[in-house]
Amino acid sequence: MVKDLDFGTLIPLWVIAVVMAVFTAWLVKKGSEIKTFKDAKMPLFLLSMMTEMFITAVIYLYYPTFALFFISMIAMFGVLLAFLTMPEPETLDKTIAGIIRVRSVINALIIALVTVSEVFMGWAFALIGGAVSTAGGVQGIFTTVTQSASSFWFIFMMSSEMALTLFFIRNRLPKAFRLIVVSQVIVMILAPTAIANSFWANFSLAAGSAVMIFLFIYILEFVYKNRAISSGILNYLLFLMLAYAIMMVGQFIWLLNGDVSVFVLSIIVEMVVYFLIVLDETKLNSLSLKRWQSMPYWVFGLLVLLSVAEFFMGAVLDIQAYGTGYFTGIAFASTSGSLLQAIGAGFYNFIIFFGTISLSPWYLIMMGVEMGALVALRIKFTRELETKIMFVLMILAYALYTVFIPVFMLPDEVLSQTPWLGWTMGIGSSGAIGPTVLLALLGTFLISGILSFLFGSRQLCSVMCMAPLMYQGTTIDAMRSFNETSRLGRRLLTNKMSSFFKVAASAVWVSLLVAGVLSYLSSVGILDFSVFGMDPAFFLYIFYFGFLWYVLWMLMPFVGTYACVSTGMCGWGTFNQCISRVGLFKIKVKDKDVCVRCPTWDCACVCPTGLTDLPSEFIAKGEYRNYKCIGCGNCIQACPYQIMSFYDMRHWLRERFRKKRPSE
Repeated sequence: MVKDLDFGTLIPLWVIAVVMAVFTAWLVKKGSEIKTFKDAKMPLFLLSMMTEMFITAVIYLYYPTFALFFISMIAMFGVLLAFLTMPEPETLDKTIAGIIRVRSVINALIIALVTVSEVFMGWAFALIGGAVSTAGGVQGIFTTVTQSASSFWFIFMMSSEMALTLFFIRNRLPKAFRLIVVSQVIVMILAPTAIANSFWANFSLAAGSAVMIFLFIYILEFVYKNRAISSGILNYLLFLMLAYAIMMVGQFIWLLNGDVSVFVLSIIVEMVVYFLIVLDETKLNSLSLKRWQSMPYWVFGLLVLLSVAEFFMGAVLDIQAYGTGYFTGIAFASTSGSLLQAIGAGFYNFIIFFGTISLSPWYLIMMGVEMGALVALRIKFTRELETKIMFVLMILAYALYTVFIPVFMLPDEVLSQTPWLGWTMGIGSSGAIGPTVLLALLGTFLISGILSFLFGSRQLCSVMCMAPLMYQGTTIDAMRSFNETSRLGRRLLTNKMSSFFKVAASAVWVSLLVAGVLSYLSSVGILDFSVFGMDPAFFLYIFYFGFLWYVLWMLMPFVGTYACVSTGMCGWGTFNQCISRVGLFKIKVKDKDVCVRCPTWDCACVCPTGLTDLPSEFIAKGEYRNYKCIGCGNCIQACPYQIMSFYDMRHWLRERFRKKRPSE
């Protein structure tokens, strides 16, 4: 069994580790410069020797016998002989059996050898340094390997090699792309398992999450500014998101039960993604450019992986803030009993787990920072002052109404009785709808209804709700192109209420009313109804706005933007839209004749809810009203003649009470 060694004994290991990191980074650099098969032999041979050497070292630490060194020498000679006698292909672009290029095989070999070499080097150094031991024998190898690969011997070594390799090839990468790769290296360094103490874990989790949030914002803005991107970059971004999705799942599992295996897998995936780019960075500058706005499945994959990474990052932050009891204390339903009972309980448990994270304080804070940054970046491109003010109010409303007041200001006992402040859609509370909560709900509908009558449903759908913050940012707003290109989007995003909208909105309101009545009757003791012990109205709130809303958001490439409006799934929104339709809010144009001559009809092209009849209504009436208009301001911003403006209570009052001129 390997004993712990003192710091002085570890110095030679660190020296060897630093030398090996520099040497490996240099070999990877040489691998990226391969032009012929002859060039590939040297880095492949040396990497093979390193790999074989560290495998031998690990075996020796388990079974110390000098016979291993003779076997090792024979293996090295065999590898050398194999490289000397290997037939050389005419070109690296030649395919093997018409399936894969020789260059791709070489790159795969280099990455595999680097990975295996680093795993065994970290394993050997962890054994010698006392971070792990041979006590478990062969049976404990998996645990030992995962512990070694999650320790600083592996993580810091890999981070060093990645950083050195990036330094060697920095000038070959596209300038705007370098920051993404640098952030990837920093995230690797900030692995929370690298150093086994609470300070490092807390610091690295917080700092790593901050870097990752910045990285997500930068990637989304990078995609927004580069509508045509090489296929190499598109693939890299997708695989990078996959690595980070696995990483955040791994961190969540590690914090809950100490299992590091999923996190180790994410580190290896991230490393492979990184070296794939390093070894063939020409793919980043490929002339094969693609418009991501015409690639719905790529965007869908990006949104799903981004959402998974953000979802579990929020969970990790919640654990940091509230402890593991935040999740271990969830009252899940028992899945024992009949098949129907098991299916129902499983569905309930999934929704509750999902909603526990998606409606949690730190998830909402994290999403507010990410999406709020994209909205802030859009403000500088916005021409109209009123739209700029609306964007600022949107960010402030999210910060105050969704996060600060319910999370940091109101105690739970007050929050449960205040739906307007506590639950963003105004349809439920943290308990049953008793008489007091019922009055608060009615007050919520009254206040919001008055605001929608005076200023339009934009007070909710473009300011108070979290939806505008999620949809109005630069990159996400650009995804409105799917409104016209997806088959389902074209059916949902119309001027009129589609049949799907009517059915869905009716079903939502029936379910809300039924759940509300059942909740009230249960609270006053007439009935005893619950959904596996949870108030039905609150469960419905979690289902609609803690789960279904996010599903529609990820399905944006197929259902279009603002699916909460176009599908009718938001009962709170349909109520305000009904009031807005008969209220004072509308959009007006100064001169109808300009609309007649307009060749572009840009106002209709940019509407995120698909209101394509804007020009015809302007020509006929000089103004526009529609049930689905959310007052986002896109049409006003897009008008090339700047003749469009909002009309609401302010303008109505001016018309009624302005002073008449003497001539009048």
